[in-house]
Amino acid sequence: MHLKSVGCLLLLIVGVVAKDACAMDDFTLWKQNFRQEALHAGVSTATLNKFLPRMKLLPQVVQADKKQPEFVSTFWEYTDARLTQGRIDQGKMLLKRYPTWLKRISDTYNVPAEYILAFWGLETNYGKITGNTDVLNALTTLAYNPRRRKFFTRELIAFLKILEQERWDSVQGSWAGAFGQFQFMPTTFETYAVDADKNGSRNILTSMPDAFASAANYLHKMGWDPAESWGQEVQLPVHLNWTAVYKNKEKTLAEWQALGILPVAGAWRSDNQTKASLLMPMGKSGPAFLTFPNFKRVMRWNKSELYALSVCFLADILADDWNGIAHPRTEQRLSTAQVYEIQDRLASLGYYQNVPDGLVGSKTHRAIMAFQHDKGVDEDGYPSKELLDLLNTYRKELN
Repeated sequence: MHLKSVGCLLLLIVGVVAKDACAMDDFTLWKQNFRQEALHAGVSTATLNKFLPRMKLLPQVVQADKKQPEFVSTFWEYTDARLTQGRIDQGKMLLKRYPTWLKRISDTYNVPAEYILAFWGLETNYGKITGNTDVLNALTTLAYNPRRRKFFTRELIAFLKILEQERWDSVQGSWAGAFGQFQFMPTTFETYAVDADKNGSRNILTSMPDAFASAANYLHKMGWDPAESWGQEVQLPVHLNWTAVYKNKEKTLAEWQALGILPVAGAWRSDNQTKASLLMPMGKSGPAFLTFPNFKRVMRWNKSELYALSVCFLADILADDWNGIAHPRTEQRLSTAQVYEIQDRLASLGYYQNVPDGLVGSKTHRAIMAFQHDKGVDEDGYPSKELLDLLNTYRKELN
């Protein structure tokens, strides 16, 4: 090897080592500052002395936090992947395996057992997939990372308190710091976890009574109404008054009926004065649902509309109260890059105020609806290829 090449290699090695050393020094400083913050928040010196030396950064957690899917899942893709026959059969079997505890907990918290099982099935496939990442270090990594430092610092402090209270030495969970049968974040555990079997521990890791009761308690505290359905599939009229929908997507059932919206089968599952919201997870080309207040409580658990629908569908299936989706299957898959392009076009026109990221959220839906409203097209708020074509056409006209 030439001397020049050797010299370049040495410089490169020194540079990498120096960069790693700098990062490590910064992490050491961060731990010192975190120690003071944790002490101030009530974490004991003994707990910090035990766990601070164990804290390390996990590069794979940062990568998972940054990772984006190549394509945006459609309603059908998402629900098909979660409402498998195996998951349905397992859920029905588990209803029979834990009849006493499920009935006791359902009666105590006024939450149907089928919903407890549905959340369990979606969160961890009934305990089969609870995560294999060290939760302490996952939370440490995310609290150290600037992106969501405030949120995860709070979660890390809560987790240290849990380790002390429960006398746990280590916990395996998700890369995002959730753990247990129902994947509670530490602050969720602090607020809602229950010691149902009365053994002195709120063990949502391996005690099914504690796990079931904690999930039910969460839904109960959200205001769950056991006499109310989550919602139902509806049929939209050929000529829907989209302006009325755009102004207010929550109306009484009577008001939705006045707009020509009807159940696809059977009678309404609530009374005329129930507040309901119109949900179109694939826009006007897919199925439509009117959702009732309990659906909002499911959304408090997870903000994904597709996740919430999957939980409700699975609960109905387990309760033998399911006729399937009446709307014919249609697929219109968008890539993350195409969603990014839609957001970018909307931003350039003043409709989207955030930095484009290729992820579909409520702000993207609202921006799309505002653009559709101004252009006099159906205001379904759905990012579609048709919408992208319209945005590109409009952009060319402006230029």
